[in-house]
Amino acid sequence: MTGTIAPDAPPEAPEPQPVPLMRALMPLIMVVAVVGMVVLMFVSGMGRNPMSFMFPLMMVFSTVGMMVSGGAGNKDMAPARKDYQRHLSSIRRAVAKAARMQRESAQFIHPRPGTLWQLGAMGRACERRKGDPDFLQLRIGVATQQPATPVTPPAIPAPEKLDPVSAVALREVIRSARQVEGVPFAIDVSAFEIIALTGDTAAQGLARAMVAHSAALHHPEDCLIAVVGDGWEWLKWTPHHGHPSVTDACGSARLRAATCAQLTELLTAIDTLPAAVLIVLADSSGQLDVTELTPIFDAAGSETSVVLLTVVEAQSTLWEAAVNHGIALVVSTTAVHAETASGREEIGVPDQLSPAEAEVLGRSLARFEVPISADDSVKTSEDPVMEELGLYPPPTTLRYRPRSGSARLRIPVGADDGGAPVYLDFKESAEGGMGPHGLCVGATGSGKSEFLRTTVVGLAATHSPDQLNFVLVDFKGGATFLGLDQLPHVSAVITNLEQELILVNRMEDALRGEMTRRQEQLRAAGNFAGVSDYEQARRAGQIDAPPMPALLIVVDEFSELLSARPEFAELFVAIGRLGRSLHMHLLLASQRLEEGRLRGLESHLSYRIGLKTFSVAESRSVLGVPDAYHLPAIPGIGYIKSAAAEPVRFRSAYVSGPVVRPQPVDGAAAGAEQGLQGQVAAVAEFTAENWTREALGASSSDGGMVDPPVQISEQTVLGAVVAAVSHVPTRAHRVWLPPLPEAIELQPDEQLPRQRLTGVIGLVDKPLFQRQDPLRIDLRTTGGHVAIVGAPRSGKTTAARTAVLALADGISARDLHFYIVDCGAGGLSDLAELPHVASVAHRGDEELIRRTLGFLRREVSRREQLFRTNGWLSSEAARAAGQPDSVLVIDGWGAFKTEFPALSDDVQALVADGLAVGIHVLLTAHRWTDMRPAVRDLIGTRIELRQAESMDSMIDRKAAELVPESPGRGVAPGGFAMLVALTGAADTKRIVETVPHGEQAPKLQLLPRRIDIARLPRPAAATRGAIAVGLEEAGLGAVIFHPEKDRHLLIFGSAGSGRTAALRGIVHQLRYSQSDSKFVVIDYRRGLMEAVPQERLAGYAGSAAVATPMLAELAEVLKARLPQPDITPAQLKARNWWSGPTINVIVDDYDLVAGSRGNPLQPLAEVIAHAADIGLNIFFARRISGALRSLHDPVMGAVKDQGASVFVMDGTRDDGPILGVKPCEQPPGRGYWVAHGQSPQVVQLGWLDTAGDQEDS
Repeated sequence: MTGTIAPDAPPEAPEPQPVPLMRALMPLIMVVAVVGMVVLMFVSGMGRNPMSFMFPLMMVFSTVGMMVSGGAGNKDMAPARKDYQRHLSSIRRAVAKAARMQRESAQFIHPRPGTLWQLGAMGRACERRKGDPDFLQLRIGVATQQPATPVTPPAIPAPEKLDPVSAVALREVIRSARQVEGVPFAIDVSAFEIIALTGDTAAQGLARAMVAHSAALHHPEDCLIAVVGDGWEWLKWTPHHGHPSVTDACGSARLRAATCAQLTELLTAIDTLPAAVLIVLADSSGQLDVTELTPIFDAAGSETSVVLLTVVEAQSTLWEAAVNHGIALVVSTTAVHAETASGREEIGVPDQLSPAEAEVLGRSLARFEVPISADDSVKTSEDPVMEELGLYPPPTTLRYRPRSGSARLRIPVGADDGGAPVYLDFKESAEGGMGPHGLCVGATGSGKSEFLRTTVVGLAATHSPDQLNFVLVDFKGGATFLGLDQLPHVSAVITNLEQELILVNRMEDALRGEMTRRQEQLRAAGNFAGVSDYEQARRAGQIDAPPMPALLIVVDEFSELLSARPEFAELFVAIGRLGRSLHMHLLLASQRLEEGRLRGLESHLSYRIGLKTFSVAESRSVLGVPDAYHLPAIPGIGYIKSAAAEPVRFRSAYVSGPVVRPQPVDGAAAGAEQGLQGQVAAVAEFTAENWTREALGASSSDGGMVDPPVQISEQTVLGAVVAAVSHVPTRAHRVWLPPLPEAIELQPDEQLPRQRLTGVIGLVDKPLFQRQDPLRIDLRTTGGHVAIVGAPRSGKTTAARTAVLALADGISARDLHFYIVDCGAGGLSDLAELPHVASVAHRGDEELIRRTLGFLRREVSRREQLFRTNGWLSSEAARAAGQPDSVLVIDGWGAFKTEFPALSDDVQALVADGLAVGIHVLLTAHRWTDMRPAVRDLIGTRIELRQAESMDSMIDRKAAELVPESPGRGVAPGGFAMLVALTGAADTKRIVETVPHGEQAPKLQLLPRRIDIARLPRPAAATRGAIAVGLEEAGLGAVIFHPEKDRHLLIFGSAGSGRTAALRGIVHQLRYSQSDSKFVVIDYRRGLMEAVPQERLAGYAGSAAVATPMLAELAEVLKARLPQPDITPAQLKARNWWSGPTINVIVDDYDLVAGSRGNPLQPLAEVIAHAADIGLNIFFARRISGALRSLHDPVMGAVKDQGASVFVMDGTRDDGPILGVKPCEQPPGRGYWVAHGQSPQVVQLGWLDTAGDQEDS
């Protein structure tokens, strides 16, 4: 914080005002007047009245008021003083803040010695380079210093006029702000040739701290540290202590010698000394002959600072030299004094660094290496870019050093005409860079693609994945970034967008998602304004958060991208606007630059790169000058222009060429050969002292150095760099996920524990959130019903089978049952092998389909009763009690509705009522409109595959347009693309093998084709006279006919349907349930001749001639049973006014009986209405054809009107509906049983096993 703090001047005190004589005398006059008035009132007798005192009192108060207000001429200073004190409080806070910021700033520039080892993790190690303002400034300790932001006293023209209280307060503020305590201070050691310290242990600690600062903060290429004498072992780990060109058996030779002469020999072997050489004289006697170092000072010249640092006794020769020509410091644990010829002066509290802390620091710096030239590595290169990047030759392993300050995001990309490197700095201008966004335009053959590759490789070689990531986009084939996808820095390589334009939308989502992710991460970490603040806080240890590397987005052929998707420019503008704070950088490249293509992006492009262009206009558009058009047709030559600077011509580096490596010399080859023959090389311990080959027992051949020949490798520089960074464990955050594949296999859900009614059936692609989530179905709550809708060949059947397998995987067959209706092409057939599957009904299996729906409808009723009985409040409680869930699967809802319209109502009822009791429905359909709203609105889980028309989509019509014509692809809620897993017989087999042996869902039983009537369940004893006539299909329970309640029965069926056999079975049952009943049989075809024993037979007629008089007589008998007028109510209730057996009239082939010659049964028409009172039951059977007409017959109509039960057997649709039942093909003995007031149910009648049944009608 710089500048000054300027408080306001104190307020002036008011000047004293003279008091007029009359105002001074007025109080005395008023007092005299009041006293006189009181005396006068007492003398006159008025004092006895209390009201008389009012006037004197008013005068007293007036006098007091005049005296009080008499000082109003003097201004009241209290409010002014209060306001000024409040102002001084703000000044004090500003002073405290400025002092704190001054300490923090100094602490950042000159860290405490004990924290230097942390600089590597913070990216600050070795950050100071030659030319930096803090180069060779070494911290000594902390001291009281002048404030960087002083308090400037205000201009006060007349101090004597100030308010004294406010003036004193201002003086105190100014006095307290004159100094700032505890501020780190440093000395510029380049100004001294010798620095001597004395003070035993404290001096050693300070010297160690000063050397530690030089090693931790200065780049080893700019600063060397040498030691004369013993000790300082920890320096062997630092790269600053290694010789730039001389090696020993352990690598770089250590800059260490026993005498100054030996050190001089080591240092003079360096061709060019760096910017600084710090020589530590480890001899406390101070008697070393420093004149032996004179050649080093002579060779240094004006560009190199050579500094001697020593800890000596106070009266030594070196101490005297430091007092007179350098700096001499007397160090104690509490203070450090600078000694000069005139005396000592305390300058602060010294720093201390223990040997252990120095060892930790040295080891932390060991990973920072400096390239050397030795016997096994000779650098010979004519490419300054590769030289600058350290890529000639590329190392086998790249080790990153954090780049900060000006080096961050700054790399050489080419060389100018003089051979000097030309840099491209992606940082924003506020940080001294050229970025953050730029444009590169070059015609075909201009070297544009190679320039982009060089830029990416150069950045990848100098920045770790924690500092920089890439998104590489090539609208065309992808040759530009071929091979770069293996870099650990690469978040995405997106190519071939021209062939698959759908990927453009995906890329837009990915980049927008990355912007959102960074903003959310900044907000979650502490509402940081930008990545710079975030990274600074993270490096300082203020937040525990992952690094947020800069992201360079390189887009090749962006102009063609915008031609195909003009709206994509909005994304570029968004990145251009937010990129500075989010550290997202754009580098847009194209062969041509069309007018207006950038559409508002121009203002965000701060640097331009122009290679050879097609026209002068394009060159002017890019650079503002026509120079790029006039460039020679040589790839890689171009201009780079930033802000208002003039374009700089450069020639790009080349990273696609082969690697040129030095070829090993013969001696090295021979040594390698000997090693292969079994010789083991000696191992040298890494010590501070240098090893010689003689010490290792090796041959000492120190002939002259010869430049080895070079060897051209088949590997390119790009490939070598990719291989050299392959060891880096850190990988870039994945911005781009690969698009959904053509097909995926069914995988279990590994993220959540396995639960009933849940399963993963595919993947949901969410590029906006940079992830692909499992596509889950969950039938436990509101999503309990599932609809899979898609066009033909969209994969509906596969999706249905995948859903079944996913739900069954890992779940006991006792807990989950499936009932499958396959109205498609049989794609669900193999699911019958699953132990969880109770039935699989196919399109033509109407009986099983009807049985399935009937069973589930009855199951709903049964479970509702269980819920009431057991007090279950939810389906979860029922599951906990062991109640299984049932799932009805119908593949092909449209076909099902068409072929089984009556059963579609049952499905609708299941959808409405089944979910509450654990019964679920899964449907597949061609379109959503195939489902009635009453069904569709109750389906909570909707899986939408590709639609025939995007307008048919009920999730996202815009997203539906982009669904590819691939089975299993669709749109998930939210408009995300999805893919359903492809399953087959192998998946079914795998799940079957995981189910414990013996677990099996109860298989759905069908009605048997023939039921022995003797095996039918007997009615309960309470239902006297009732008979069991067959089994109903829904629950395979007995169908009970109660003659006294149901009274009559009408049977309709075609020839061969078993009508006569049905009557025979009913007669058989009636014989044993009614011991006193009689039978009147009308049997024109003689099918019931022996059905009734003679003792129970009241009459048998095989023709009209016999039937007519017999039935007339029966009518008279029955009329006689009609109640007469004299019958009492009690008799009517007990029905005992007549006696005799119950009459059962059995009529087979009623269509023959009621012929054109008259109906013999006509006499009974008068008594049918009273059948319940006179003991009459009628059983008719007739052909189904013409049944509708027969219902209008007087006799048949009278029977029907009495609520007779109806049994509709085999027939055709042409026979028309009979009492709401549409006849259909049925096996013998089977049909629809319609009891009065009840819904039709399929029933198989009991069969009486007698001869001739097979030919029965």
